[in-house]
Amino acid sequence: MLDPQKPVTLTLWHVFGAQTDGPMNGLVARFNRTVGREKGIVVNVTAVSNSTDIHFALVAAAKKYPGAGSLPDMFITYPKTVFAIGPERLMNWKDWLPEEKRLEFISSFVEEGTVDGRLVLLPVAKSLNVLFINATIFDQFAMESGVSYDDLATWEGMFAAATRYYKWSGGKAFFKYDDWLHYSMLNTVSLGGNFFQGEKINFRDERFRKVWHRLAESALSGGVCLLGGYSTTAMMTGETLCGVGSTASVLYFKDTVTYPDNTTIPLRLKILPVPTFQEGRLLAVQRGGGLGVIKSTPQKEYAASIFGRWLTDTENNVPFVTATGYSPVKEDAHMALVKEDWPSFTSDSYKDLYKTISNMHMQHSFYVPPLFEGYGEMERDFSELQREIFSKYRKSLRNDAQISPELLHSIFQEFEQSLD
Repeated sequence: MLDPQKPVTLTLWHVFGAQTDGPMNGLVARFNRTVGREKGIVVNVTAVSNSTDIHFALVAAAKKYPGAGSLPDMFITYPKTVFAIGPERLMNWKDWLPEEKRLEFISSFVEEGTVDGRLVLLPVAKSLNVLFINATIFDQFAMESGVSYDDLATWEGMFAAATRYYKWSGGKAFFKYDDWLHYSMLNTVSLGGNFFQGEKINFRDERFRKVWHRLAESALSGGVCLLGGYSTTAMMTGETLCGVGSTASVLYFKDTVTYPDNTTIPLRLKILPVPTFQEGRLLAVQRGGGLGVIKSTPQKEYAASIFGRWLTDTENNVPFVTATGYSPVKEDAHMALVKEDWPSFTSDSYKDLYKTISNMHMQHSFYVPPLFEGYGEMERDFSELQREIFSKYRKSLRNDAQISPELLHSIFQEFEQSLD
């Protein structure tokens, strides 16, 4: 079907670091030199971005917005993007991947990329949310305040630590969460609630109200970083001490904190599971990219399937995911990590990360957010609006102001009405 003398070219958009010599670009180059040259396939990376930007770029291309350009042949993105561009436009991996090969993958990863019985996203790399801590500062704070790492296992402990840190640091926020929808969604479900009713948020759920009110109280008291952007940036500029984000965030941390006056201190990371409320069960968000292929000619689809199978082979997948902070996608590779047989990392941060990932896989249940067309926009709007409302009320309150249940209820109502 393929002719090495007349190679098929496939364009690829991905989210794994913009460096020219980044891990994914390096993999693509190796594929082109080896299997690609032998089979007659050239993979051309034409866009590298973060998950948010690539989502909206794909949607713009799919809907043919002015100036958006064309869709790539292949792309790596989150499942929410599939519904935004239309799952019917994507190749069914089941047509090109025999069942015995599909069974090599972790089943929940395959389920996440399956829509109406069609496997539209081939698992490539999966991540969890974890808690990143600047241990350089935290250890000093802990010694002087009595707060310990064990306190950060629960949200009750996190909020109490945030209050102490605000006073200890002279008015700095303790933590930032990269995706505020995840905070409310995950903790509502962990406590036994129903965060969604169909494709809408269930604002009547008392568990949701509880976790939102606790967060709002801490945010209005100065314990929560309300800056835009990712927690990695806020931690590296000294704006906050901790951040909840994807395991892949480890790739973007530098070795120093640089303050606005250009003074620096070392950044030594400690990585823990995301906190849980004391009455909640241990629950983690399963997330991460899959490889989607736009329906095309049999020749192009076959070429894409060869690339996808090569990319997810354990010998290629494990070095790639462990260089980028993700988990491997096949059972054999995953079990090696769970058994603490992880690679020999030179970085203590990576060792700590994969120890935490392994422990979470053994101790936590995993939650896959529901998939529907408006999920991506809901996720964005929820986070942006919540940050705006918290910031507005934070500015209007004195540092010693009492935050009453009535005020929290009023802010929650404003948030609900604004989000609708």
